Amino acid sequence: MTCPTTNRRALLTAAGAGMAVSAMMQTLLGNATPRIVDELAAPELYGWVAGSYLVCSTLLLPPFSQYTDRLGTRRVLVAGHACFLTGTLLMSWAPTMPLLLAARAVQGVGAAAITPAVLAALGLSLDASSRARALSRLAIIQLVANLIGPPLGGWFTDGPGWRLGVLTGVPLSLVALLAARSFPAATPPGGWWRITVRGSSPRGAGPGALVWLAALSGVISIGAITYAPLALQTLHGVDATTTGWFLIPMLLGIGAGTFASGRCAPSTWARPLGWVLGFSGAALAAFPQLVVFLVGITLLGVGVGLVLPLLLLDAQATASEERMARASGMVQFGRNAGAAAGIPALSLWIISGLAAGPALTGLFATLAVLAALGLVVWLTQGGTKERKP
Repeated sequence: MTCPTTNRRALLTAAGAGMAVSAMMQTLLGNATPRIVDELAAPELYGWVAGSYLVCSTLLLPPFSQYTDRLGTRRVLVAGHACFLTGTLLMSWAPTMPLLLAARAVQGVGAAAITPAVLAALGLSLDASSRARALSRLAIIQLVANLIGPPLGGWFTDGPGWRLGVLTGVPLSLVALLAARSFPAATPPGGWWRITVRGSSPRGAGPGALVWLAALSGVISIGAITYAPLALQTLHGVDATTTGWFLIPMLLGIGAGTFASGRCAPSTWARPLGWVLGFSGAALAAFPQLVVFLVGITLLGVGVGLVLPLLLLDAQATASEERMARASGMVQFGRNAGAAAGIPALSLWIISGLAAGPALTGLFATLAVLAALGLVVWLTQGGTKERKP
């Protein structure tokens, strides 16, 4: 099924603007969070600035998938963008940390509605080749938004204030909301979110193992994005603006790893390499020297950039042809679930009573252990098997 050019543009605009504002908000807030928790006097809730969003956006994915099935993509997508916009406005106003976390949770509810609606709309409205091009464009949009977020967050945090920085997402949310209203409603076939498994992946890892690996990658990637700004500002004495620029190598590393994953997909060594780079980068980031830390988070970025796309490819190999998109969705669900559980858990290092240096060293050492665990899981689940011709 294909859709007219006008409707296709509306769909891609709604998806692209929604993805851009979500990605930019994540990295912008990652840079601003140290100032936010200091201003609102709640350092013990540092991890929940990201965690409240991740918990809601993850746990509500399955019910919103069913609502998309029953109500159609347009209604759910419009509701999701409206909810995300409401959360953004509330967050810019929130005078206390509980209200700010509630606003982040509202954003998470919106994201949980947007994700299945966009996946269903792409599947119903575009043919296979158009979907591939659309996903490539969306990946580029997300990378650009991730790169813009840290320096933008640093500039607002050190200048006009983080609340005005949050409001920069409002125009994009409005564009996404208006675009979502302008394309026809489409109702997916029943059970579109379910996965029909046909076996293990060509690399030998079954669907359950792939979800666990995605969960580990979510903790590592979102953990690094969330806590690297805190390490730079509290441990290395860097201001928020400079922090934004120092985060760019890590985000470029993620982009480079993602780009390389497509070329490396047929190779057996690409999958363990991602976990090895993640382990090496997190271990280096645990050292107190600034240069070593920057090298570490860059390597970590390349590693996680390699891992997730390859997990998505392997997940597609575990599903029947008509269920490949849903298999990819389960990997994304695993990644979000891992991050939702892991980010607040990592904050235990921050509230442990340790000084900043030992606490952050322990936090990045934990990420290194999780990367090593990912390598072990991949190897023990038959990951060394060669692809059959």
